[in-house]
Amino acid sequence: MSTTRRIGSTILDVVLAALFGWVGYSEVHTSSIGLLPAAAGPPVAIAVGFALLLRRYRPMAVLVAAGLGQMLVGATAPMLVAMYAVGRRYGNRRVTWLASTAAIVVAVVPWGAPNGWYVFFSRSAVVVPMLIVPLLWGLWANQRAETLAALRERAEQAERERDLRAAAAVEAERLRIAGELHDIVAHRISQITVLAGALEVSAEGKPAEIAATIRATGSRALTEMRELLGLLRAPEGAVEQDDSTADRAPLRPAPDLTSITELVEVAVAAGQRVEFTAPVELPPVTGPVGRAAYRVVQEALTNAAKHAAGAEVRAALGVVGDRLDIDVRNGRGDATALAASGSGFGLVGMRKRVELAGGALHSGPLAAGGYRVHATFPLDESDSVDE
Repeated sequence: MSTTRRIGSTILDVVLAALFGWVGYSEVHTSSIGLLPAAAGPPVAIAVGFALLLRRYRPMAVLVAAGLGQMLVGATAPMLVAMYAVGRRYGNRRVTWLASTAAIVVAVVPWGAPNGWYVFFSRSAVVVPMLIVPLLWGLWANQRAETLAALRERAEQAERERDLRAAAAVEAERLRIAGELHDIVAHRISQITVLAGALEVSAEGKPAEIAATIRATGSRALTEMRELLGLLRAPEGAVEQDDSTADRAPLRPAPDLTSITELVEVAVAAGQRVEFTAPVELPPVTGPVGRAAYRVVQEALTNAAKHAAGAEVRAALGVVGDRLDIDVRNGRGDATALAASGSGFGLVGMRKRVELAGGALHSGPLAAGGYRVHATFPLDESDSVDE
């Protein structure tokens, strides 16, 4: 509760205590009800009025004090505030109904008055409705407060869930970007490592050719990174705007099945021994499947260059039944310096890509030495039917 609201509540409590205490004080001068003599009326009424100041903190005690004021000196007005306070604090509960029923009985009994039965029935017709109204008002206020609290809690819960979803989305995007950077950088650097090794043992005339290939591979890696980072830096909708800025790399289509051939050619140019087989007419696949298949071959070639330098790599792409089949395996080779710094993120990211595309991935060492990566994907049956 803010300081302003706290001050306002205190002022309201003082005003109500003074008002109903004064009404009770006036009642005792004319009331014929009460077990104590008339001289005790004013002090008791004043004490009950002061007790009303505690209605927010001790509503049940205030109701007892108001009931005693009614019983001893006939002060009825303070019971109105006490009934509201009990209903407001405890709501629609058993304790509320028991306490309010007892208070009503105390209020209608003509304590110490002559003609008791006549006074009883006449007071019942007036006092009972008079006490029920503040009780119902307090019950309504309690229910309203609980409803507002529930709505506030629901709004806070929705806000927390929104923040969690946003954090999860950011984390997923961070992992996706990390995977893209890993695929680009690790693959190109592994090719550069292979070329550097070839440069060390090259014959006459070869160093210049290999150095040119290293330069081209490094330039390709930088271009791909600039494309990715350009997409991350550009505001939404900026890709459709004029991209003639000098420092913006031209964007290329996302890799798919047709890009695997170029990927293999670049690997061969970098010095890897790769044998690639694929059908003349590639099967139609969805975008996610095409990108995942490309990344599978790329990661397999990268791992072969890092962990089995000089080994022959056989990559095959084909259709088995209603599924696209990709198989990449390499023989024994020499581990490069990059092999020791591997984090295993490539295989984990590759498996996640395949699973998100609806496929399955199996990888592991071969019995005769070397390593195998095998992935299968569902074919896009709708495209094949249309064709």
